[in-house]
Amino acid sequence: MTSKSGASGVFTFKILSLFIGLYAAQAITGSLVQTGLPTVLREEGMGLDRIGLLSLLFLPWALKFLWAPLVDRFCVVRLGRRRSWLLVCQALIALSFAVLSLLSPAGHFELMLCVLLGVAVFAATQDIATDALAVEVVDESRRATVSSAGVFGGYVGFLLGVGAWLPVYAAFGWQASMLFMAGVVVVLTIPAVAARGLEDGVPVPLDEAAFRPRLSASFRRPEYRRGLGFMLVYQSGLRLGIALIGPFLVDVGLTLADVGWLKGAGGAAAGLVAALAMLALLRRPSARALMLAALANAALFLALAGVWAGIVSRDLVAPLILAQSAAAATSMIALYAVMIGWCSPRQAGTDFALLQSADAVMAIAFGIAAGFIGQAFGHAAVFALAALLLLAGAALARRHSIASDLPLAAEGALEIQGNQQ
Repeated sequence: MTSKSGASGVFTFKILSLFIGLYAAQAITGSLVQTGLPTVLREEGMGLDRIGLLSLLFLPWALKFLWAPLVDRFCVVRLGRRRSWLLVCQALIALSFAVLSLLSPAGHFELMLCVLLGVAVFAATQDIATDALAVEVVDESRRATVSSAGVFGGYVGFLLGVGAWLPVYAAFGWQASMLFMAGVVVVLTIPAVAARGLEDGVPVPLDEAAFRPRLSASFRRPEYRRGLGFMLVYQSGLRLGIALIGPFLVDVGLTLADVGWLKGAGGAAAGLVAALAMLALLRRPSARALMLAALANAALFLALAGVWAGIVSRDLVAPLILAQSAAAATSMIALYAVMIGWCSPRQAGTDFALLQSADAVMAIAFGIAAGFIGQAFGHAAVFALAALLLLAGAALARRHSIASDLPLAAEGALEIQGNQQ
């Protein structure tokens, strides 16, 4: 592979490790907020309504498009246009985890939320720079490989943020677990430190006279508006259903260590298997894949509702959770493959950031809603409503064949490699 910067004529492990490390660092924060902390706080007796407030920590991902132009415009030239942001953000994330080690999650809940909000801002900013770096230095023929590295890195981060963090917390306590997270982020930053010269040839800074992306241009395109509306319906059920998986597992009697292994190592393994299956089966964005993924998630959430209602045996909780992790990964891959095609080549970053921000708003809104619904009516009501919303998403995918909105040129360039479905 020849990078756009001309840094190397070969697609190297150095580049792969860079993106794996960066995406893993982002995923650590999300998995800690989505599963790790809710599980710990529930085990300490905190109410589901307060736990649901943790979803507010996804707010920076919802708003990151607002400061993305600053990431494009400013940098430390000596360190690199994107690398300077990456190094600063990674250092601030590690420092924030060290600060969190001095706080008690139950005794300093509000202060902990403030520090975690800072971590989320740093992670979202790192996300902007990472995505931009991939576009600028990776040859088009290797972007699928980098995307796979990103998915792999995301599951590594999930594994560390839940599967490793919860057992460390259970064995050694809060302070040690936060210092462990700080150390992990430092290790994941090593490839970025070693990536000096990767951006040689990338223009710094942007020419003021260059084309400036505008949100209004996104909404002027009908295929983008249809895609955004579809995504809001399609993601609502999944966001609602996964919001309180950790507390649900605690409430059905699993220990923290069990939850850590099940949602960490087990969930990551299930997601990786699902990703490999999608690579083998799915060649291009597909409405059928979207529909089947939604139906699979709906069936599994109904089964989990049955567990809480006493209809389904609790012995099936572990296999159901693993299957749901695989179904969620399948849904993410199918949806993101279609989302890419809705983005204009002239402002792909702005278009995709807006879609991701809308998805983050969904995570916040439905995470909070899940907390209140669960507190008032129990877990079964949350899972049943999530299944109904997923059925609506599946019906919409089939009826409107949303994948057909992909431009032919983009469709060919952004195919998922493998055998045609």
